Amino acid sequence: MNDIYKRILDVQGIICEFGVLWGNNLALFESLRGIYEPYNYMRKIVGFDTFEGFPHVNEKDGKAEIVAKGSYSVTKEYENYLGEILNYHERQSPISHIKKYDLIKGDATKTIKRYLDENPETIISFAYFDFDLYEPTKICLEAILPHLSKGAIIAFDELLDHAFPGETLAFDEVLGINKYRIHRDSHNSQPSYIIYE
Repeated sequence: MNDIYKRILDVQGIICEFGVLWGNNLALFESLRGIYEPYNYMRKIVGFDTFEGFPHVNEKDGKAEIVAKGSYSVTKEYENYLGEILNYHERQSPISHIKKYDLIKGDATKTIKRYLDENPETIISFAYFDFDLYEPTKICLEAILPHLSKGAIIAFDELLDHAFPGETLAFDEVLGINKYRIHRDSHNSQPSYIIYE
């Protein structure tokens, strides 16, 4: 994540994570922002999640046991606790009086459009997909394409994952596997990412 984050330092835009779960990456992104660009109050970090697990699955999502409605749910009202963690991270960085994150609770296939309609100025420099599933990955990927600047990073947590084929199928249908060089770290099989050009 550190290496990916460093690639967007000169790319204007916000960071979006699609599939937050416990919020590890959101907290990490806030820390990396504090380290590398502590005065960049424009680099908002936005997380999309139901916080109730998978709302539904598609036949393209495969047959693994974990691919079921409700999988990857968190404790009730966990998003409130996560908000406290993110607030703490912000208080440790300069310009702490400006809130630089949003948690968008709900089915992202619906909330992404609302978010972009309410924030038409949105430019995305880094989109991290960790939905695991076909439908939300495809819908959100299609929704953000007009908001990506050249040089933006689109990263995926389950690309090439046999247990979660839907993410790869959505990537292929929207962007095309053979149209981009898919990068990964030599020390980590996940995540993988493309540079949007």
